[in-house]
Amino acid sequence: MAEDSNNSNLVQSVERALDILDSLAQYPKGCGIMELSKNLGLSKSTIHRIITTLKSKEYVTQNKETDKYQLGIKILNLSASIISSMDLINIARPYIYEFANKFDEVIHLCVPDESFSNIIYVDKVSSENTNRNITMSSSIGKKAPTYCTASGKLLLSQFTDDEIRNILKDTNFIKYAENTITSIDVLLQEIHEIRKNLYALDNIEYDTGVICIAVPIFDRTNKIIAATSLSSVTLFNSMDDLLKYKDEFMTVSRNISKLMGYLPS
Repeated sequence: MAEDSNNSNLVQSVERALDILDSLAQYPKGCGIMELSKNLGLSKSTIHRIITTLKSKEYVTQNKETDKYQLGIKILNLSASIISSMDLINIARPYIYEFANKFDEVIHLCVPDESFSNIIYVDKVSSENTNRNITMSSSIGKKAPTYCTASGKLLLSQFTDDEIRNILKDTNFIKYAENTITSIDVLLQEIHEIRKNLYALDNIEYDTGVICIAVPIFDRTNKIIAATSLSSVTLFNSMDDLLKYKDEFMTVSRNISKLMGYLPS
């Protein structure tokens, strides 16, 4: 890599840091600054400055005996997170696929973003044989606010009220649909019920005409790592209709949770 980048769209320091990480990945036993400098065409002072930052953030570690650098624990954590999400999707898919086909509804699988202020749709399954023409704004990879989605409120429910206030302290409570909750106090009142019921509802709060019920997916530490939601439209179902699916849907979530290592007490 040349010392100067010709691409004005790239952040040079970030590009160099990533190049260093890529290079270290080729040296499982470690690599020194001089060798990195030679491989990447960067000065030793530049390498040292960037690698010191990466080390402080635990993306790089240094062997005290050899002074060589290796990839750090943070890289492993990132890899584990990606693998965990892929495992979750693969494990959950057969269950939500069967449920979607059985009841002719749309099923989502959602995980939180790092801040827990948004959910991310990581899977979306519709019935194969549906005759319904249903349009929803959700799509795989899209984010949606936690405060106005069933899955989001369910994921927030594992935190204390004070923690939720802190998570959402910078959130602008936008009114997306007719019943969107725009008050943190009202949201917390609903979350108190979610904690007791272990399911959450979205009663036309994010998409106009769309209603949802969400149930939790736990991991081996009893943490809610994801939620799966059943979504329909008021043209075909009422919230009372969705609640008829609740017990069977909760069985689905328990089965997925067990495969994620959850051991109910």
